[in-house]
Amino acid sequence: MMSHSRVNVNRMIENCPLLRMVMDGGDFPCFSWRASSPVKGVALTKTFLEHRPNDHWVLVGDGIAQCHMQLWTAWNSAARRQRRGTSLARSFDAEFLRYLAGTHHVSEAFKRAGVRDGDQAGFFLVLPSADVEIESQSSSQSHLDQEWAQQSEVLAKSMGVNIEAVRLECNTEGAHRLGVQFDEKVGLSCDLLIGHVLSSEFHS
Repeated sequence: MMSHSRVNVNRMIENCPLLRMVMDGGDFPCFSWRASSPVKGVALTKTFLEHRPNDHWVLVGDGIAQCHMQLWTAWNSAARRQRRGTSLARSFDAEFLRYLAGTHHVSEAFKRAGVRDGDQAGFFLVLPSADVEIESQSSSQSHLDQEWAQQSEVLAKSMGVNIEAVRLECNTEGAHRLGVQFDEKVGLSCDLLIGHVLSSEFHS
């Protein structure tokens, strides 16, 4: 039987050309960073906010970004609310984090998805504009990828961390941080992470 979260995602894909493009192999723009020693969450976040190229760059802690469809689902949900003028957060990046963390509350989202004391790794995420034109996005993607990669290196250097080639993967520790409900015996999947993103519409 198809899960409730997968049914909802299938409907979203049908109504969003960008998500259809993603299903054909498009990766979410993200860059893995690693520090040489455990960091102080507040201090690193402050440095990130001072040096990020613009407010479409988001910093998340260790194990938070786990699969591309998890990130695209959070982006699509936040973008839809912004276009409708119904965002709960004051900024697009905060609304994205709220969905990623599966909560109504922005402060709780930062606690779940942000960098914590003791973290030594995480991701920079780059949010495409909520009003992006699909054709212009895809036609200039190669140039954007190059520009973002260069910016990530500069940002990492300013923060005293290194960019590493790390693939997204599901992990239980990060899922617990996000508040994802799952059966340890069954295991974790991208579908469950997507369902958690969508649950932010209902969880207070």
